[in-house]
Amino acid sequence: LLDSVGDLDYTFINGSSVSLTWTAPYTLDNVPITGYYIVNGSVNITTTNKSIILSATNPDPCILNNVSVSPINDVGIGSSNNISFYYEAVPLITPPVLVIPVIDGQQISLNISIDVSTLCKGQYPNSITVNILNTDNAVINSASISTQVNDQLMITGVITVPNIDTFFVNVSFSNLGGELSPTPSFGFDYLGPVTNIDSSIDNCSTIDITWTAPTVDDRVSMLYYNLSIYDDITNQFLRSVSVYDTSYQFEDNDLFRHRYTYVITGVNELGEGISNNDTFSYQRVPRSVEEAASNILEITFNETSATASFNIP
Repeated sequence: LLDSVGDLDYTFINGSSVSLTWTAPYTLDNVPITGYYIVNGSVNITTTNKSIILSATNPDPCILNNVSVSPINDVGIGSSNNISFYYEAVPLITPPVLVIPVIDGQQISLNISIDVSTLCKGQYPNSITVNILNTDNAVINSASISTQVNDQLMITGVITVPNIDTFFVNVSFSNLGGELSPTPSFGFDYLGPVTNIDSSIDNCSTIDITWTAPTVDDRVSMLYYNLSIYDDITNQFLRSVSVYDTSYQFEDNDLFRHRYTYVITGVNELGEGISNNDTFSYQRVPRSVEEAASNILEITFNETSATASFNIP
């Protein structure tokens, strides 16, 4: 009986066609190999070549295809050799992509993660390209990352970013079934300072602070602002808060005795931007009794003194 064929291997021609190749086993000179018997699922094929192209119509990328190849001579069919593969197809939904910047001094690296847990194996990408673009959408750096899938069903890679203030990241992938749908661009920018810091009083006990966001590209997301409040009279740090809008309000029941400095810093994926600050005094000079005479509410007298009650504005 013949041994099995050797070096059985496959090469994708496209997502639905595979080329199988193998080498003939040893046989006696007077008992030549007359062909090869291939079992491809429910389809049986005989060929005299040491290769064959297998094609499928609308192949399912979730089903593992098992193929066996056996040599044939006049005695019969020899031992089989088996191989398995998935036909490749483009998924209907592009897998989620996460891009996280890592800053080390002046060097920025991007940790890229692709979640393929919802894909069939035949839908996995076999080519991943990461492009770094400037604000004119010109590619300033391009790199490929490994398509190996880890135990958490994630594909991960790292790419270095050139020294540039504002950049965008495009991640594209494909397999032999075609190009996967493009992912949205990820925008990153070093933030400038906020502007137009202003403050006002509401109901004599509430302080309102407002500012204008730094100018950034529409594709760059702002995460939040760090607002630090200092007592400018005592030069004392009071508190720091994270603000997710361009305004903040806090209570101060004794605000007319205070002068505050506000330090505001925008924060995005690259970290803190440039800070800006301004100081506001809420102290007021009291009006004289003469000026406030019209606000006298009541005057009472006794034998030695007079007591006046004022409505102090």
